[in-house]
Parts: sequence; C-alpha cells; structure tokens
Amino acid sequence: MQKLATAHDLQQRLKTVLDTVEREFSTLTDEQLRWKPAPNKWSIVECLQHLNLAERFYIRNIQHKVDKLGLIQTVPIDQTLESDLVGKALLYIVDPQGKLKFPAPGMIRPRSAADLQPADVIGQFLDLQTLLHSMLDKAVYIDWNREKLMTIFGNWLKINLGDALRMLVAHTERHLNQAMRVKAEINNFAK
Repeated sequence: MQKLATAHDLQQRLKTVLDTVEREFSTLTDEQLRWKPAPNKWSIVECLQHLNLAERFYIRNIQHKVDKLGLIQTVPIDQTLESDLVGKALLYIVDPQGKLKFPAPGMIRPRSAADLQPADVIGQFLDLQTLLHSMLDKAVYIDWNREKLMTIFGNWLKINLGDALRMLVAHTERHLNQAMRVKAEINNFAK
C-alpha cells in the first residue's frame, strides 16, 4: 500500500462520511438523535460524541506533526506503508466490518444522550472530520512509517502516523455504521 494512494482513499472516505452525516442526520429531531435502541446501546448523538472525544486527541497530535513541517516541499514523496504490531492490532479492533466489540475506555465514553446538545456534537464532528480531511493534504509530506503518535492508552504505546490515519477513518466508519443502524431502528420503531 502506497502513501499517496492511501491519502487519496482516506480523503474520499472522509468525504463520504461527511456527506452521509449531513444527508442522514440533519433532518432528525433532537429526540431522534438522542433515542437509544436499548439502555446499554448508544444513540446517534452518543456515537458521534464518542468519535469527537477519541479523534480530537489524535487529530490534535497529527496537527502538531503537520505544523512542525515548516518548509513545504513542492512534491510529496511516496512510500510503501508498513504497519507494526500495535498498528495492526488497533486497525483490527476498529475495523468497520469487524464483529468484535470492545468497550470504549472511560476517557472517550460519551456522556448520556440527555446531557448532549445534538447540534453542538454534530457541528464538532463535521469540523473535526473536515480538519482531518484537509490535514491529509499536508501529511503526505511526512514519513508515515517513521513518525509516531501517542495513543489514548498513553505515551508508552505509540502508533505510526500511517496506521493512525487509517485507524481514525476506519473508527469513524465503524461508528457511523453503528449510528446508521440506530437510525434504521428509529424508522422501524416509529412505524
């Protein structure tokens, strides 16, 4: 897998995410966005808030790497991406097609849907995903294999930039799929 093709693919996938959220959730009421299919399941707004909490951490760290670039090259250097054991494990855990469920660590577990303002959560989500989309334009100038990011588990567990970017988009897709299943249940419940 090559860096430049992967960056383009990630941007396309993020565009699909942004389009889906705007198309599917913008017409829902606050009550529908907060509706939970079961007490132990997340609502649409909780899915999006979880993504905001988790991804803000990583996006802030990626932004720091991008801001350190300084002199911008005119042509990004392509490279073959290499995943390490940590990257492979995290990508497996967040795989949108995966059937395994892992509990969200406490720091990225959303507050109760009743305590969330859906418009604020969706606005933050769209802003973060748009920022990540635009950062990919500059991130192609960074060595995705060599640059490491701290994970939410601490500074002792790091992931390379390429795996982090792929993980973020996969994680977003995973929870967007979850939110779409909730929306389908709302529609079925309302009938």
